[in-house]
Amino acid sequence: MNEKGYIAYPPATMRRFAPLLALVLFACEEDRSFTAEDRVLDGFSYVDAGAIAVNDNSVFTVPLFSKAGSLRIFEIATEDVSVPPEATGPAFTVTDAVWANLCDGDEDGADDCLDLEDYSDENDADTLPLAVGFSPTAVGYYEGILTVWSNDNTSTEELPLPEDESQVWTVWRVQLRGLSDYACGRAFPDVIDFGKRPVGGDFSAGVTISNCGIVPLTVSAITDTSEAMESRTLPPLVVLPGRDEDVVLGWTVADDLPALGEVTFEGNSEQLTAQKVSLFGNDCERALDSTPWDADEDGWPSCGGDCDDTRADDNPSRNELVGDGLDNDCDGEIDETEDDTVTDDNDGDDCAENGDGTRCNGGMDCNDNDAAIGPKIAEVYNHIDDDCDGVVDDGTEASDDDLDGWTELEGDCDDTQAVVNFDAIEVVDGRDNDCDGVLDEGGPAFDDDSDSFADVEPEDRRDFDDCDDQDPWAFVGAREYCDGYDNDCDGLIDDGEADEPDGACAFRPTREGGTAGEVDTATKPDGGCQTGGGAGMGAALFALLLVPTRRRD
Repeated sequence: MNEKGYIAYPPATMRRFAPLLALVLFACEEDRSFTAEDRVLDGFSYVDAGAIAVNDNSVFTVPLFSKAGSLRIFEIATEDVSVPPEATGPAFTVTDAVWANLCDGDEDGADDCLDLEDYSDENDADTLPLAVGFSPTAVGYYEGILTVWSNDNTSTEELPLPEDESQVWTVWRVQLRGLSDYACGRAFPDVIDFGKRPVGGDFSAGVTISNCGIVPLTVSAITDTSEAMESRTLPPLVVLPGRDEDVVLGWTVADDLPALGEVTFEGNSEQLTAQKVSLFGNDCERALDSTPWDADEDGWPSCGGDCDDTRADDNPSRNELVGDGLDNDCDGEIDETEDDTVTDDNDGDDCAENGDGTRCNGGMDCNDNDAAIGPKIAEVYNHIDDDCDGVVDDGTEASDDDLDGWTELEGDCDDTQAVVNFDAIEVVDGRDNDCDGVLDEGGPAFDDDSDSFADVEPEDRRDFDDCDDQDPWAFVGAREYCDGYDNDCDGLIDDGEADEPDGACAFRPTREGGTAGEVDTATKPDGGCQTGGGAGMGAALFALLLVPTRRRD
């Protein structure tokens, strides 16, 4: 698992399907040395269910097809072979309802079997895209076996039907596997400021939902607390790993009073469900940018103490001008003359407007009518230059200190580094550049697929370098699968526990005259193409397209 407790499950590359592509490209009619009486059921050696969130359910496709002859399927069953210790209930399931079709094998009046026609390029009646359910209940790896009972007369293995041991038929098997993890989702920014808007206007803003995990993120509900501010994106949303989806939020301005709202999300990610996005508009005090409330551009917004935002000469930093009939210094008095020189400490903070005073140390009080404002006062988020350094709200959570376009209030996880924010690209530099809670993912020392092995291990583990850090099923000591790939990183493909060739494929029933899963082609016509267990072009290509693949961005 990675630093956040998530299995990083990047998709396998197309080379995992190289053997299947070869099967499609080189199969032909002449490679089938079958007689008119042969019935052959075929399919892939394994099918990957992919990765889904714990307690979610998905359906993936296991393609089965008639390679020769018209045959009948009597039963299909799944069995969990290996699941996490905490898992409960079956992970892989298939029911008669998803495949039995107008076929009554035991003549009891109920559909309980399926007929597949002899292979033909003209129709799909020779192929069954079998729907299999995957329902993980704990984090980890899941493995299963799918067994098909049929009247295939080329298989050498026979088993009784699970519910009727008096009927014995030949079987075909397919390895099933899948992964599960907790979904990870985050929304940014954390706050949306619609700004200062006119009454009657309609405005929109966006929140980005990001999938920070390795399983699909689902957002089943979006809840808003304000009648005026609402989500205009309708759930459900499905966000794939490594992807983002935008949620549009709208605000119809009913009056010029400050508007406040909140948006929450429901889905399969506890992290996203716990997050809240604050919304506001026409609210000077909460505004991320107070400029619209500083009409006279004197640096003092109306919510920051400016008593007349139409005159730049009137604000708390000014001295009173006697005789103009105005409250120039915004102290609530007009044309006062007593104790109003630049040398006077009017607010009692031991600092005057000219910098004189016991605490000023040369700094000037920019508002000598407020003891909470002065050269020695700490800056806070309030649209006021509290420390009189000429900059408003600098160093606070509302200030973009590193000028990267993101503030801490909006979710910048390090506002001192411009290379760190939600829009940044992760690089190997010891920092969480993209603010996803993980450092240096994608680097050679990072375990990207979270199988406990990295591209380059420390010197004391150098013999355990991951031969494919993009595939969680491939690592040193992994179980070898019948998938045409080196899962255990020993340089051999599909080998068994004792490195015997094709030992990982021993689960497949042996065909008459051939090896496991293959049909004897010794009697094929001269000049034909030889592919062993090859299927016809149409059926194999159709089946290949049905297999779920995983894609890395």
